[in-house]
Amino acid sequence: MCAPMHGRLVPVVLVVASLVVTLLVVALDAGMTNTPWETVDSAGHAMGFNDRLSAEHYRIALSNFRFSTLGTLPYAYSALLILAQVLALVWLLRTPGSVGLGLRWFFGLQGLLFPLGWLTLFSLPREIRDILGGSETREGFIDVPFVVVTAQPVWVVVSGGLCLWSLLQGRRGRGSAVAAAGTPSVAGKATL
Repeated sequence: MCAPMHGRLVPVVLVVASLVVTLLVVALDAGMTNTPWETVDSAGHAMGFNDRLSAEHYRIALSNFRFSTLGTLPYAYSALLILAQVLALVWLLRTPGSVGLGLRWFFGLQGLLFPLGWLTLFSLPREIRDILGGSETREGFIDVPFVVVTAQPVWVVVSGGLCLWSLLQGRRGRGSAVAAAGTPSVAGKATL
């Protein structure tokens, strides 16, 4: 049974968004790997090494994705990235109250588990521009660790942000509890 969502809607939405990005990126990468080099789109444009990819090329790559690819050694780290996000989502949905200490540590440690996400964070806007602008080539999938450059930065920013957010929520909760309880000297003066 799922716990009430009070205080966790934003973290759940962020984790789901990151998971969707990761699944799409991994499917594109694995699908591109499974797509034969001689593949062409309906207009006859090749999907060669230095050929620009069209929207149809991305659809072709997604159609060539197989879940069994995630069980292969080259995709083990990608599978771990997906697993980390699924665990975070399940933990958020099944734990009552706001983000607790265990989940805070879990989110905080993701940056250590996926350290290249921090290093590739600044190349993410360029990758997005290349994909949306139509200048991405198959070389960008083959020569560059595509999942590391696109999905890992999203996850480490989301998990790092949620760790920081939960720390601030915890401090705010302690501060308001102390203020509500008052101090004996202040409470005594108020009654005089």
